[in-house]
Amino acid sequence: MPNNFQFETRLEYETAGVAFNVSLKTPSGGGEAAFSLTVDDLATGQRVPLNHQACPAVHDFTRGYSRWLGTKGVRATRGEQEISGTARANLSAAQLLQAAHDAVDMIDQKFPNYKGPVIGGSGYSDIVYEKKDSVAWLMINRPETFNAKRGITMTEMADALLDAAGDASIRAVVISGAGPNGFCTGNDQSYDPETEREEYRGTATTSYSQVLMQMPQPVIAAVDGYAIGSGNILAYESDFTIATTRSRFGQTGPRVGSPAAGHGVASLAARVGQKRAREIWMLCRQYTAQEAYDMGLINKVVEPDQLWAEVDRWIADIKNVSPVILQMQKISYHQHDNFILPDQSPVQEHIPDYFASEECKERRLAFIERRPIDPAKNVPYVSIPIT
Repeated sequence: MPNNFQFETRLEYETAGVAFNVSLKTPSGGGEAAFSLTVDDLATGQRVPLNHQACPAVHDFTRGYSRWLGTKGVRATRGEQEISGTARANLSAAQLLQAAHDAVDMIDQKFPNYKGPVIGGSGYSDIVYEKKDSVAWLMINRPETFNAKRGITMTEMADALLDAAGDASIRAVVISGAGPNGFCTGNDQSYDPETEREEYRGTATTSYSQVLMQMPQPVIAAVDGYAIGSGNILAYESDFTIATTRSRFGQTGPRVGSPAAGHGVASLAARVGQKRAREIWMLCRQYTAQEAYDMGLINKVVEPDQLWAEVDRWIADIKNVSPVILQMQKISYHQHDNFILPDQSPVQEHIPDYFASEECKERRLAFIERRPIDPAKNVPYVSIPIT
């Protein structure tokens, strides 16, 4: 460990109304480099407590950020007003500098996106939503979790999509994820679906998925990075999916104890066929953007620097055709996807208490702790008569 490593910076985001103070330093007498992050309210100059009541956006970010720092060699914990920790003792000066730059870059992937103050403001905390030139743009703004969704995220997505659906001036909707690493990586498994049910699933009366499929406007998923779990569902339930070459697609539910309770599982077969749909869902493999294109999972693959120009081309084509005819076509496709729609999904009918099971807890924790799963905790097959 270098004896004289010193890194300090302050990042101010005037639109969001917050500033981040980041430092990574070795003590004067030598030893492990100490990490510190605090947040200031630019309006008052006061330190921002890292709790939900003070600011949901800062609270959520620091929760995921403190875990993410571990991937950069910094063991960190979140206190009431500070994230603090130490870097691994075997890191060189170059590695410490890279860790410091990565720590700053992650903050910079999120907070410039906000369109208004995150403290005391009336805007969303987990998404960025705006309407411009007859297009509604929705960005999942949780890059510190590769844009994994928590309950608040899903509630905000449903609210924003309902707003777009009810706006006759909107011709297309574009959904994306903040940062270059992830479009959306499913539900945030750091939230316990049993004890933190609302935090995990949200409180929307109508799910964002239902709004997405039933809204009159075509929806484009602009995928840059990982589209995993319900992030993959979000991509394939969108009307069109445009992805960059660095994107990857796949499901994780059976591996991490997160059952897809809805009928979005089977609807994948209408896109890629029964064999590939079962492979994707039942084996939890991941696929490159080219592989996804070849099987019909996505519409287009482009280089990362071409993504938004390609999205603009698709928007231009959408604006050139009849909006009401597109609406009728969406209804037709949705009816085909749901030609059989029982009142309950298989999960709801046969394993309604799955979230309270030992298997669910074990698989979620094994995923978070990056360790092998204990198969002894698997829930046995349900005994269902074969008729």
